[in-house]
Amino acid sequence: MSGDQTTDTYFLISGSIIGQIVAQNGREILFNKIGQGGYFGELAALDGAERSITISAQTDCVLAKLRKEDFLDLLNRFPQVAINLARDLAERLRHMNERVFGLIVHDVETRLRIRLMQLAQEQEQLIEGGEITDMPTHEAMAGYVGSNREAVSRAVARLSKAGVIETTRKKVVIRDLNALLSAEM
Repeated sequence: MSGDQTTDTYFLISGSIIGQIVAQNGREILFNKIGQGGYFGELAALDGAERSITISAQTDCVLAKLRKEDFLDLLNRFPQVAINLARDLAERLRHMNERVFGLIVHDVETRLRIRLMQLAQEQEQLIEGGEITDMPTHEAMAGYVGSNREAVSRAVARLSKAGVIETTRKKVVIRDLNALLSAEM
């Protein structure tokens, strides 16, 4: 939980979780999804500060817990693990830098286009007629693009009306790839 003082690191053996920050007004900002083989809690283990995000299970999960002392011992005894952790943290930092940049310079529709392209690419569907399945709700998309559900719904409606995408329940079909790709990156 955000603000928690524990310093354990958790490894996700199976299942799916999300990391998010919940503002005092209840608004949720999605930071990342973690799947099987992922981990969380390493920042508190490394610096001893309170937890910065809230973790929520999306499915049934099996976790392994490593106490701070054991986690730090693992990093000291196996330098390659420490190097891999540093690389992963650098990748996450770069991703966060890109998101912050996007929040500052792009409007909601552009941020939504970029997120749709990312989802399509993850599913190897960034093609004309590509189908993005298991679409998040507009509320969840709003959390990811740093907006609200209403603004995301309006942006989806504009993209649909313009023939860029076609939406069905839990699926988006890319109808005009060039128009989708025209989002400023």
